[in-house]
Amino acid sequence: MHSADPSRILVTAGATHEPLDSVRYLGNKSSGKLGILLAHFGTLLGHEVTLLHGTDCVSPARHPRLSTIPFTSTRDLSAKVHELWPSHSVLIMAAAVADFTPKGGQAAGKIRREKARTVSLIPTEDIIAGIAPTARNDQRSVAFCLEEPSHLATVAKEKLARKEVDAIVANPLETMESDFITAIVYCKDGREFEPPANLSKAQFASWFISHLNEILF
Repeated sequence: MHSADPSRILVTAGATHEPLDSVRYLGNKSSGKLGILLAHFGTLLGHEVTLLHGTDCVSPARHPRLSTIPFTSTRDLSAKVHELWPSHSVLIMAAAVADFTPKGGQAAGKIRREKARTVSLIPTEDIIAGIAPTARNDQRSVAFCLEEPSHLATVAKEKLARKEVDAIVANPLETMESDFITAIVYCKDGREFEPPANLSKAQFASWFISHLNEILF
């Protein structure tokens, strides 16, 4: 039976790439900046951190308590999360996982532009929704919700319950391409944490890691 070290954090950051052919993929605008900063401040505050990061992410600063592993597709990220989760106590799922992937997988070779083409898409796996319910008593999970401000709270609370995570960070769509973030953290026990508005992502990451035990344990 596995036992997680309470100081070990698994962080995911950046976008998944769903391959269309040998040179193209479906992706999104996530830079991975927030996830990388969460990993960075995790190490500064004494945690052992494993960072799973998209291939487009800026390389994080090296640290003796930080291990970094790249991922590509949703399937690749899922395999790595499932492999590493048993030896960690906290999962911070900050990666922007694609909602869809091409049906039938990657096309052979390179798709030519001569003809119009229709691509059929199928939903990808909801990684954290699949793994959160399997957590042991010593493990906690955090999801992220990126939505329009007008219904952000409603959607975040619905995802919190449906995914069975311990907390969810709700932030507006504008966060993705910004250096700043205004977020609210909702916990499954009904508690809410609201850091100051319009923090830099570095300030938010520092705040979140500093309050991690209070939020999750």
